[in-house]
Amino acid sequence: MNGTKSSTVAMNRAKHTELICLIWLAAAGGNGLMARSWQEAAPMQSAQTVPNDPRSLEQRADIYMARKYYSEAADLYRKVVALDPKNSVVQNKLGIAYHQLQDYKSAIKSYRKAIQLKPQYAQAINNLAAVEYSQKHYKAAILNYLKALKLTPGDAVIYSNLGTAYFGLERFDYATTAYRYALQIDPTVFQRSGRMGTIVQQRDEKNAAAFNFYLAKTYADLKDTENTLQYLRKAWEEGFPEIRKALNDKIFAYLATEPAYIELLAQIDAAEAKKAEPAR
Repeated sequence: MNGTKSSTVAMNRAKHTELICLIWLAAAGGNGLMARSWQEAAPMQSAQTVPNDPRSLEQRADIYMARKYYSEAADLYRKVVALDPKNSVVQNKLGIAYHQLQDYKSAIKSYRKAIQLKPQYAQAINNLAAVEYSQKHYKAAILNYLKALKLTPGDAVIYSNLGTAYFGLERFDYATTAYRYALQIDPTVFQRSGRMGTIVQQRDEKNAAAFNFYLAKTYADLKDTENTLQYLRKAWEEGFPEIRKALNDKIFAYLATEPAYIELLAQIDAAEAKKAEPAR
C-alpha cells in the first residue's frame, strides 16, 4: 500500500514539474522564442539525468524561469551554451534571463548572438529592441521592431511594442497606428503581459496620461466603447491637459448619446468648474 502511495506522489510531482515547464515554454518559447515546441522536446528525465546533457540542462533552466529564479536559470543556460554554442534558441533564452535580471549588457550580447546564429529570428530581434527601448534608444528600437515585423507581420505584441517606442519619441500618430494594428490582430493585447515569449517592454510612466488618452483614441477608432471610456477616465485621472477640449475630436463623436460618456463629461465639467472658482 505504501509503495502505491509513494508511486502516486512521485507521479504527481512529475506532472507538476511538467506543468511548470509547459507554462514557461508557452511564455518563453512556443510560437517564437523557441524553435522547438514542448511536443517536440524530450520528456522530463529522471533524477539520474547526466549533468552535462544539454537538453536536460535546458529543461531544468526552463523550470527555473517559470518559477522566476532568473539567476539560477541563467547559470544553466550558460552551461547549455558552452556545450552547444550554435543553439540560437538557448542563446535567446539566456538573453531573456539576463533581461529579467536587468543585466542589459549581457542580454544584448546574448540576443545578438542568437540573431547572428539565426538572422531571421524575429523574436530575438524584438527582444533586442526591448532592451534598446529600456535604455531610451527609441530610434534604434523602432528600426528593430520594424525589422521584426517584416519577418512576423502578424505579431500583436511586436506592434504594441513598436507603438510604445513611437510614444517614447512623442510620435503619437504613429504610435496610435501601431496600437490599432496590434488591437486588430489581438483585441486583448493590452490586457496581457506578453504572448508566446515575446518580451513586452515596460512603458515609461511619466507619460501615463497621454498614453491612456491616445489608447482611448485607438479604441474609439475601433468603436470599442467600453475600453474607450475606460482609458479616457484613466487619462483624465492622470491629469491629461485640456481633456475637455481634446474630447471635441470627431473620433469620439459616436459616444455622444452614450450615458457613461455623458456622465464622464459632466464629472470633468464639474471638476473644471470647481478649479475655476475664486479662492475664498
